[in-house]
Amino acid sequence: MALTPALNTATSGLRATSLRASSAAGNIANLLTPGYEATTISQKTVYSGTNPGGGTAVDAQLIGSGLAPDLGQELTRLIEAENVYRANAEVLNTASQITRQTLDALA
Repeated sequence: MALTPALNTATSGLRATSLRASSAAGNIANLLTPGYEATTISQKTVYSGTNPGGGTAVDAQLIGSGLAPDLGQELTRLIEAENVYRANAEVLNTASQITRQTLDALA
């Protein structure tokens, strides 16, 4: 089905965003912990197959930053994560609506 690549991209984006929010929350929780090293996310786009248009996914990994956490930066990361999460959730919602309308048209 043509929606599968979009769904794969959206769900992998949701997973990456969840990791980003978790990292920021952990950094905020440990803001005053002596010697705590903030974590950050390394994120890259992964293409499936030989055609980049054939589907993509987001690969995210938690890594150490080597720096102490910064409250302003972590709050910004949480806001960014919320917006990205909403965008990916909207892709899933739109795909669901398209599928529902297609099935209704076939019935």
